[in-house]
Amino acid sequence: MTIDPYLIQRAAADFPQGGAPLLTTARLGLQARSAAHAAFVAAQQHLRNLTAVRASHPADVAPELHNELRQSLSQHLSERLAQQFDNPLNGYVRAAERAHEQAAAEADKHRPKYDPESTAQSIRTDQAWNNHIRPMLEAGKEWADIIPTLDQDGLLAVERFAPGYEARIRDRHHQHEVPAALKAIRDASERHLPNVVSEAGRVALREAQDTANALQYVRDVAGWLKDATALNAASVSIGLKRGAHEVGAHRPVDTSPDAQSEYGAALATA
Repeated sequence: MTIDPYLIQRAAADFPQGGAPLLTTARLGLQARSAAHAAFVAAQQHLRNLTAVRASHPADVAPELHNELRQSLSQHLSERLAQQFDNPLNGYVRAAERAHEQAAAEADKHRPKYDPESTAQSIRTDQAWNNHIRPMLEAGKEWADIIPTLDQDGLLAVERFAPGYEARIRDRHHQHEVPAALKAIRDASERHLPNVVSEAGRVALREAQDTANALQYVRDVAGWLKDATALNAASVSIGLKRGAHEVGAHRPVDTSPDAQSEYGAALATA
């Protein structure tokens, strides 16, 4: 005897499903956090459902079919939740992506850019590299100590000269280390950049980073839930909650005018 699909559908009705993403007209960082919180809530409910499936014993199903029903029901619940994350119009991932795309575009307006056609900029970045950055590197200082001391020209000098420097200091057997080293340099430069631009640029860059963090969390949630089962639901839940606290998605996002003003002020002074 096999499990009737109708029985699976009927049993699934006993397990709640998260609602639609919370989309707001708030500023972009709060929109991304709202999507992250919606994903967090839906994921928590899904994990509770998977855990409850293990303990369910439908009265009108023969005992020898309980395990088969549990497996079918668990698969059905996972497929149902996946639709929320995979839908390009309503999914939580896409909601966070839209907020990040807009925030990143705004931040890019304030990001210093190296123009190889600019003689003045070439001179300033040459001076920053030869008079400040390279001497510190040759004296044994680490990038993590150097980058926080730089201004805009210094950061552009790093962008311009660091790739060649990192490749030059390694022999051919260690060239594979260069990409990771350059990523660490770029990440450190990105963290320092808000400190050397205007207040408007600082706010835009930090809001873009907020949306990037929220987007990464939502993507992580979608990935975790694809692999979630009734057996690993507890361990997945631990990572889910830890990540939510890190990006501020563990509680509903306040999008009131006062909260938005406070958020903007926090970005400017962080």
